[in-house]
Amino acid sequence: MTGAMIVLAIMAVILLFLAYRQGKHLESFKEAKNLFLAVIPLLLCAFVVVGFMNVLIPEKVLLSWLGAESGWKGLVIGPAIGALVQGGPYAFFPLFGALFRDSISIGAAIAMITAWGMINVGHLPYEFTFLGSRFVILKYATYIAVPTLVGLLANILFG
Repeated sequence: MTGAMIVLAIMAVILLFLAYRQGKHLESFKEAKNLFLAVIPLLLCAFVVVGFMNVLIPEKVLLSWLGAESGWKGLVIGPAIGALVQGGPYAFFPLFGALFRDSISIGAAIAMITAWGMINVGHLPYEFTFLGSRFVILKYATYIAVPTLVGLLANILFG
């Protein structure tokens, strides 16, 4: 976390300098405040969900489903969880970091994150409406296999 904080702080200082030189620093701070206020409720909900899941899901269960010994089960369950988790990085990564980071295999972790990035079941109604069923079926037929294959490759290379 410290490394990320340092990188973000350096980026913020550089961007503040550039915005100041263009006379847009006050406008930038207003945008930052608006984004902060919009994200706070989402972060609070994500942290509450993570807290409850940490307490309610026994670590033994996580290890049996997604741990190093789970084998193919982890490469199938991980992407399913990743695909089902809704929300942006503000919701997903705190959940992932708190629940899964230390208790699952590298392959299941990569498969889960890949599925989260590729598959969003919350978009299905819109995709069917605007893109048509043929397109959506072809898209998801491709997308469903990729996270598991990426997780398998990660297990082979890094597991």
